[in-house]
Amino acid sequence: MSKESKVRCPYCESTFNSKEELSKHIDRMHIGPGVLEGDTRKL
Repeated sequence: MSKESKVRCPYCESTFNSKEELSKHIDRMHIGPGVLEGDTRKL
């Protein structure tokens, strides 16, 4: 896989093979469940 096809986490700079993998990582590691699904709490 070429370097250009990797996506990088803006929080920790880990690299992933797809935007879907990155999204799951951000949900689990940086935000927590619910925030992207309409939770309007201030972070």
